[in-house]
Amino acid sequence: MKRFLFITDFDGTATAQDFFLQIMYRYKHKKIFSKRPSNSFDFLSDILGNIKITEQQLQKEIEYIPLDPFFVDTIKTIKEFGGDVVVLSAGSTYYIKRKLAMVGLDDIDIISNKGIYKDGGIKLIRDPNNEFFCDMFGIDKTKVVKHFKKYYKTIAYVGDSRVDFDACKLCDIRFAKNTLSRIFDLFLMSYYKFENFDDIKKVLIKNLGNIN
Repeated sequence: MKRFLFITDFDGTATAQDFFLQIMYRYKHKKIFSKRPSNSFDFLSDILGNIKITEQQLQKEIEYIPLDPFFVDTIKTIKEFGGDVVVLSAGSTYYIKRKLAMVGLDDIDIISNKGIYKDGGIKLIRDPNNEFFCDMFGIDKTKVVKHFKKYYKTIAYVGDSRVDFDACKLCDIRFAKNTLSRIFDLFLMSYYKFENFDDIKKVLIKNLGNIN
């Protein structure tokens, strides 16, 4: 088995806010004050697919994504220790891949919903043939973790929301903030609370030396 895998959520975890919120606020999307529907894939598809901007403008929006200031350094540290990294998101590879490339992390594996630029926005592509597919979010994070547990001795997971809970609780090292940390507190489950990725890096440096 391989030694160590670091899995991190993207929106609201590696970034200061979700990309869809950035789009809603900046373009005053009509659904900004509406009730979020039960199917989050459809909700995200509606928001990202109806921005009505050029692809060049969309590229600028991706540049504006507020990435955690310690994210890049933490990822590089993990790789120096011989760990693998996966960005796991119910968002879209369209903007995640581009943002990571902008900061020199274009070699990181991304598991997320595929997307293309079409008609002024990002068209999300539902893929029922994907081994990690689920109808609600497009990507089932729990399926992803269960898959990787067969190949890695130790897995760390970083998340911020309810969507991350079932996947995160299966992992050996858990990092949480916001809603996810409150859920772990409610269930009296162990985890590391973090405010930024420098907090995560410090914990990992202490732990990675003990992982064979």
